[in-house]
Amino acid sequence: MPTVIPTNNTDLLQALARLTSQELATVFDLAVITKSRIPDSCPPEFIPWLAWERSIGSDEGWNITDTEIARRKLIENYIQKHQHKGTPSVIRRLFRDLGYGEIQIIENTANLYWNGNAVFDGTHLFGGSNGEWAKYSIKLSRPVTNNEAQKLREWLERIVPLRCELHSLDYRDHPIYWNGEITFDGSYNFGIA
Repeated sequence: MPTVIPTNNTDLLQALARLTSQELATVFDLAVITKSRIPDSCPPEFIPWLAWERSIGSDEGWNITDTEIARRKLIENYIQKHQHKGTPSVIRRLFRDLGYGEIQIIENTANLYWNGNAVFDGTHLFGGSNGEWAKYSIKLSRPVTNNEAQKLREWLERIVPLRCELHSLDYRDHPIYWNGEITFDGSYNFGIA
């Protein structure tokens, strides 16, 4: 059989050279490969590989997500997420994609004056110095467990600019009620994580 590979090749190279395009078509279903590149139609077993291909890892929240739907959302629009990584808009989008809903990012939490613009409810720091301009808080739209809060803190440390320091994850506007919905076993706290 005529071949273009050099004579000092391996058995693997010889076997690959013997494959024709028709044999390749029977081995690899191109429709499956094409479908697996689209996050919405990708088979569940290929989702981690699709994320890997698009450089989506723990910095984008892969380790935080538990559901297949959230992981598919992380993969969507990955180019825009990488281009604007670390900006407030991408952090908001990633929180939505991870299933935490809308958030409010409060920047410069230590730079306040007694002028009535802010309420000292724990969201802001009173008496901050000039060197604390990069402190920020995040107000969540739902309660999170202490474990989730720890994962979110670690994730935010990797994704925000190095100069920024998280002051608090605050969900006091959406409190936990004594209605039996959760068990008070120490996995939740009461508003700030």
